[in-house]
Amino acid sequence: MLEGLRLFFGALFILFLPGFVWSFIFLNKKSIDWVARIAISFGLSIAIVPATVFWLHWLLHLRISTLNVGLIAGALTILPACCLFLKRTSLWRDIIARLRVLCRTTKAGSNSSAGHKD
Repeated sequence: MLEGLRLFFGALFILFLPGFVWSFIFLNKKSIDWVARIAISFGLSIAIVPATVFWLHWLLHLRISTLNVGLIAGALTILPACCLFLKRTSLWRDIIARLRVLCRTTKAGSNSSAGHKD
């Protein structure tokens, strides 16, 4: 019984969740229905997780183990979820607005000091 639950949740975590979250990044929320989103989620997960694992193994010589695959799949799920959270909250808009004000004040400060000669 415990082995079956482990297999189910492991497959859900590796084969579904990363692609499901990435499907919200790549596709508009209302552009496809839920059945298509679930099908695309499996395909994206099957493409993204192994490609990232093999790429990190080749680039950083990271050992391919159950723990490393789980951590990579977790990162591939959490990072786009954080991006979606920031995108949908006013926090993201506030950050962008503050950066724009900062850039304008920095640009204006550098232009006004460039005109003065000592």
